Amino acid sequence: MPIKKEDEFVIYVITLSGIKRYMSIEFIGGSCGYIIAQKALQSDLLGMIGSMIAPMAIRRLLQWQQRKSERQMRFGIRSLTKPSKLSPT
Repeated sequence: MPIKKEDEFVIYVITLSGIKRYMSIEFIGGSCGYIIAQKALQSDLLGMIGSMIAPMAIRRLLQWQQRKSERQMRFGIRSLTKPSKLSPT
């Protein structure tokens, strides 16, 4: 664990869009997960489990989409900047 000096402090900046995104994923995703799991499985306990799993799944899906788009953009830029070699036929 790093040793901090007494005169140092850390400021965290949380944007309003980040708060809105978090709230919408948690509330809307959790509510939908509860309703879907409760109706499909006919159990309140499994509905509560679904309300916890749904936001996690949404966040994982969004992270996967972000990584996929970054990977495609990276490859797209590389293919535009890297000169292609013509092979003799």
